[in-house]
Amino acid sequence: MRLLKCSLFIAILLNSAFHSLLVNSVRCSGTPASILLAQRWAKTECKASNLIGNPACNLEQWTLHGLWPDNVKVIDPVPLPGDFFNRFENYENIMRTEWTFLGIANQNTYITETTTFWKHEWTKHGYCAKDFIGSDEPKIYFQKALELYRGANLLRHLASKGIEPNDTTTYQTHQIRDVFLADKPYVRPIVNCRRMGNKYYLSEIIICLNQNLKPVNCGTGDTNVCPEGAITYPRT
Repeated sequence: MRLLKCSLFIAILLNSAFHSLLVNSVRCSGTPASILLAQRWAKTECKASNLIGNPACNLEQWTLHGLWPDNVKVIDPVPLPGDFFNRFENYENIMRTEWTFLGIANQNTYITETTTFWKHEWTKHGYCAKDFIGSDEPKIYFQKALELYRGANLLRHLASKGIEPNDTTTYQTHQIRDVFLADKPYVRPIVNCRRMGNKYYLSEIIICLNQNLKPVNCGTGDTNVCPEGAITYPRT
């Protein structure tokens, strides 16, 4: 009888362990070859009239949009822990200056809206980034994304090649790409635009990274890819 109870106990433990392993293994579907570091130019995004009043629109710098494993579908979303923001140092300042929310918000609602945005980024992308960042801990995901963003320093990198915000001068899309193609080793980013009227405005640059978080060539991007022609990198 004692042997039977012991066998049943072991069987329950093994079943529990198998269930846990199965759940963890199916939370993310797909085999990503790269992870995307996406950054947005607020002056373009904020040309939308419904964003007037969003404090992030005053920034004159590229801000982090997200760090996304490519070609991954979330099967079983993992929510951000309820006490996460109590343990993430200086998060409000980071939300205001680096990893911003470029949606409908004002001074009173901005942090609340950005908190919701961060929760979305974790649920949709963060957990499934674990194979790239070596952890499924939310704090490590956000810290690594910020580290990569700060290291890229797009404003300075573009300016070093003569690409600076200007309301009257336009650039050719290839000039933006050439900044990165001139790097050693060279990489091809995704360059996205917003069309407003008959003009295209530079809105987003995505850098693709491999398993070692080193830049690699990206594919063709999405539906907002800039045309091969004149685009504006707005200052205001």
